[in-house]
Amino acid sequence: MQSGRVLTHPALARQRFREIVEMPEERIDLVETSLVIALEDHPGLDIIHYLDEVGAWSGAVRERLHGSRHVEEIVESINHLLFEVEGFHGEDEDYYDPRSALVNELFDTHAGTPITLSILYLELTRRVGVDAAGISMPGRFLVKFTGDFGQVIVDPFDGGRILSTVEMQAILDELYGGGVRLREHHLRPLSRKQIVARELAHLKSAYLAQHDLTRAAASADRLLILDERDPFELKDRASLAMQMHAYAVAIECLERYLALQPNADDTSRIREQIAYLRAWIDQN
Repeated sequence: MQSGRVLTHPALARQRFREIVEMPEERIDLVETSLVIALEDHPGLDIIHYLDEVGAWSGAVRERLHGSRHVEEIVESINHLLFEVEGFHGEDEDYYDPRSALVNELFDTHAGTPITLSILYLELTRRVGVDAAGISMPGRFLVKFTGDFGQVIVDPFDGGRILSTVEMQAILDELYGGGVRLREHHLRPLSRKQIVARELAHLKSAYLAQHDLTRAAASADRLLILDERDPFELKDRASLAMQMHAYAVAIECLERYLALQPNADDTSRIREQIAYLRAWIDQN
């Protein structure tokens, strides 16, 4: 007899997300965080199964390294495991499919977007005891190793290829037609919370493209857990709430926005919106 699938209440998944993002940056597990985000929408998701897979993969990488700390050997070992043995590859044709934003879909299909492949790559490096950072260069999410050797930039979306400065410039040229030169700020490392925010922003956009307001709002709520003082996210959340006829939530978000931006150009309009919403609530 098959055992039933264990379901997790969305509120518990949300609480676990809060616990994770309150951790010190270096303790945040990007794979677990992505799985917890997915768990809120898919309560039957077996997080332990996926984390065990990552543990097995990191063990295989460690075994292949034999204690080496040489960055090119680390990259070669991770690339061998992910792209040769496991067959992971880049695929972004369904960018606005919400599943493309989360690592459980990456694990199930072995096809992922630049950010999901980079999240997995970063967690494998962390588990083998190596420091690396995610960088969001225009047109590509990459992984950067930094040390006495200088810096090594890896593109997990392209099979873990190490990129030269010329190749990174070519990525910018493809986007901007040669009008933008590669600068150091293009390679600035993101914190782990910033990576989670990029993933949630992708997820919110994907849900909006599907007109799934409830799940887009849930993504916005988690973005506000990451940064409750983000005025732009508060306005977006208020807009979603109004579309969902959740006017009390809209008022709360707009009032928080005004408290953060008392001298903003749209202050008068926001106050009028709040007054209109309060009047509607009083009359209904």
